Amino acid sequence: VFINNAQVIVADLLAENGVVHVIDAVLVPELGEPLPATVVDIIVGSAIHITLETAVIAAGLVDDLSGTGPFTVFAPTDAAFAALPSGLLDELLADPQGTLAQILLYHVVSGAALSTSLSDGQVIATLQGEDVLVTINMDGVFINDAQVIVADILAENGVVHVIDAVLTIPTSVIEQNSLIGSVYPNPANEVLNIVIPSAHNQASYQVFDVTGSMILQGTFNQTNFELNVSDLPSGIYSIRLMNDRKILVQNFIKS
Repeated sequence: VFINNAQVIVADLLAENGVVHVIDAVLVPELGEPLPATVVDIIVGSAIHITLETAVIAAGLVDDLSGTGPFTVFAPTDAAFAALPSGLLDELLADPQGTLAQILLYHVVSGAALSTSLSDGQVIATLQGEDVLVTINMDGVFINDAQVIVADILAENGVVHVIDAVLTIPTSVIEQNSLIGSVYPNPANEVLNIVIPSAHNQASYQVFDVTGSMILQGTFNQTNFELNVSDLPSGIYSIRLMNDRKILVQNFIKS
């Protein structure tokens, strides 16, 4: 009689609370697959993170994310990057250690934030400096507007959560969306239409790129105003409208 590879040499030594069998070897449990060393190894080994791997390498973040950590990475899939406006990814890769690096760092959190430690309404600071918001509801777990589709992929230096969208860095100012109005079309090509109920007092606008940097600003005194965005590179932007001390903020895509 063998237990694994150990032979039973004395059997059935009875006690009031059980039985003992003497064996001639120490049993060693079969260990599972060792954890990947780093969160970068998880990304590199993933068939759905080819674009993210390329971006991390181009941005020079491999050594940083291979450090002791721990790190939590919210990892957009290839499909998430493909959903960005046409040409945007190429523009980001053209300056990988600038805007691209900032966007990638917005997907990384210091510490190992397992799904069991996340809570609805939790605000977490990223390595980029801005916060992400955790939302947990009947539809699932969301980081800002991106859904977590695979959670808790562990590495020795942290954890990776797979998300279905690229996170957009918010503007660095505190906003209160109290101004009623609309901004369209979205995506926009040549002109962005701005409609607010009243602009008898001079209204103003500010446009921010994905890094939170203001790139356009101006004023208008019409309830219907056309903002020329034809010179903007394709990408994701945020427009901030201010009128009578009220504020409206809306994201839009320049195609």
